Amino acid sequence: MSSQNNIKALAKVMTAIALVGVMVGINLPLSSLTLKTWGVTSVVIGFSASMVGLATVLITPFFSKLINRFGQMQIMRFCLIILPIAILFLPAFKNIYSWFFLRFIIGIAATGIWLLSEVWINAFTDDKHRGKVIAVYSSVISLGFIVGVLIMSFISIESGGGFYVSAFITIIAAIPLWNMTDLPDFDVVEDISFYRYLVTAPGLMGSSWMMGFLYAGTAALLPIFALPYVQDDYSQSSRTVAWLASGELTLPLIVGWMADRYDKARLMIYISSISVLSLAILPMIFNIPFLRFLLLFILGGTIMSFYSLGLTLLGQEFKGKVLASANACFIFFLSLGEILGPPVVGKAMDLFGNAAFGWSMSIVGFMYLIIFIGSNAISKSTNNLGS
Repeated sequence: MSSQNNIKALAKVMTAIALVGVMVGINLPLSSLTLKTWGVTSVVIGFSASMVGLATVLITPFFSKLINRFGQMQIMRFCLIILPIAILFLPAFKNIYSWFFLRFIIGIAATGIWLLSEVWINAFTDDKHRGKVIAVYSSVISLGFIVGVLIMSFISIESGGGFYVSAFITIIAAIPLWNMTDLPDFDVVEDISFYRYLVTAPGLMGSSWMMGFLYAGTAALLPIFALPYVQDDYSQSSRTVAWLASGELTLPLIVGWMADRYDKARLMIYISSISVLSLAILPMIFNIPFLRFLLLFILGGTIMSFYSLGLTLLGQEFKGKVLASANACFIFFLSLGEILGPPVVGKAMDLFGNAAFGWSMSIVGFMYLIIFIGSNAISKSTNNLGS
């Protein structure tokens, strides 16, 4: 850490992002299960969940220009106001098209909070501690998510009370962020070339895409996948997401510690391999409670490790005025994964049955693993020729 002020700023951001995680932990399973009670198909539930990611993809190309024009704090405050308002409108409109629009607005607001938080976290952290700090940041998000899922599991779906609770928590999250001081002072590069960043750092951007695909796919559809295994108990099915999030909370801390000491590319290969295997065997052992919880714990850890390891690499490779634009690209590719994840997995479940929940994501994960190994080998070969 560079100063005491940086530590205080990091604490404020992490406190707020933990509370936002609580909101997400309530909203994601609550929204999916609410739509299920309406008789909506899995693929439509997936499309509804992907509205958040679609909003992120559409807003990130303009993010740098918005920061330069309005300033970091004005953008943050606007998002902190819009987010709880949009959440409060959800129980008021029992119409799938209204939900598509409202979840799109939620996505815009959440993206602003999320992206600025990541920029601040990386800007306030030095390279020596970056892996550990990013791991703590990732785990704090997961802790909030776990708390949110547990809160949601005790709230009646029919009452809509969970939406009011999550909106209130979002308002509380605004308190530590509302008057942030000593922000990183830099103009942001406005010309964001997503293709250039993808070519420059394919493994990094690919890891964010994988995290988005797997995270959104599991968070949105795991409660639906779990229903036959828990006798159609909605509360029990929503709690399976908490087991997934417990791995997201714990294992990235270990990965963050390892990222500061060992080869990050090899670490990414291990993470990818474990996620592919876990997803492949998930439908075969989910009916055994102990193995179910253990596998969800491991799977959650690998999913969040895509994110924490990728964000560590991002802060290490990009500095100063390009940091925010690189971070916007990182979230852009993550959100592409979020858009595709729920509808692709949901459609696979509709076509091939419940087991396709795990198998479809395992196939996608295997494809990424092959691409990552190939691009990493090409990068090493190029570096050797250059030397």
